[in-house]
Amino acid sequence: MEPGLLKSADWPLLIDLYFFLGGVAGGAFLIATVANLLDGRRYHDVVRVGYYVAFFAILPAPILLIVDLGLPTRFLHMFMVPKTSTAIGMWAVTLGPFHLKLLSPMNAGAWALLGFSLFAFLAALDVFLEDRGGRSMVGLRTWAGIIGSFFGFFVAAYPGVLLGATARPLFISGHWLGAFFLAVGASTGAAAIALILALLRGGADGSLARLLRFTGFALVIQAVFLVVFIISVMAAGSAGVRTALGHLIAMPFGPVFWLGVVGLGIVIPLLMRLRSSVRPTAGLAAVFAVLVLIGGFLAKYAIIAAGQKLGS
Repeated sequence: MEPGLLKSADWPLLIDLYFFLGGVAGGAFLIATVANLLDGRRYHDVVRVGYYVAFFAILPAPILLIVDLGLPTRFLHMFMVPKTSTAIGMWAVTLGPFHLKLLSPMNAGAWALLGFSLFAFLAALDVFLEDRGGRSMVGLRTWAGIIGSFFGFFVAAYPGVLLGATARPLFISGHWLGAFFLAVGASTGAAAIALILALLRGGADGSLARLLRFTGFALVIQAVFLVVFIISVMAAGSAGVRTALGHLIAMPFGPVFWLGVVGLGIVIPLLMRLRSSVRPTAGLAAVFAVLVLIGGFLAKYAIIAAGQKLGS
């Protein structure tokens, strides 16, 4: 889908939502896998909710991409083209009557999405079967988690890398966008799990407290990479880059950046963590998680919108 990112000014929020949900899904999947490997029984609620979050967050992604591209055939074109086609570039592998498009920056994201969706489904299916009173398939959750984590890592970080490969000044000068998007995926994935645990009140106080501590740590990393991203853009020094950065931190997106991304999404949640008890109440945990999720979405919205503003 990614070709449609800068092509279409009609559906910008669809792409923002896709990137946001992909980050949440990848982050939640990685957290659930680590929790499962550390102690699946002790962190059962985190594992269970994390895999469900990953599956249901990634489920709308193909729909969003198809809507943005306009035609389902364009979505399929991200994976393969008939062997007779000459528009394949240098990244294709021939398989039967088709050229598989594998390794270009755009097509790699589509394949990663496909692979991650498969393993997110398998992990969620294993959890579902266990929830229904059955037995977990031997090794399925573990191996689906391990292999799927590679795809989840890619899905969470890939949008930032893809943006950096475009010709827009703000993106091409922001060499740390991939790391920043990955940190946002970690914080929002953890926040999504924490929100559901808090709302369910499922007796997971210990797990919830640890998850909130991890979310706070991820927010600190997110803030560091955000600063590094801005510094790297400022270091580029060209007039076009300075103008693009001004769109992000001044006008027209400055209020969203400072109040939404920095204030609501990072500063207030971190202050809440500093003042909270070891076992926070479900209500405070839910508010904390919602703020992190809002800030994560606004971070991607503001950066993408500001980057497209120049020359649009």
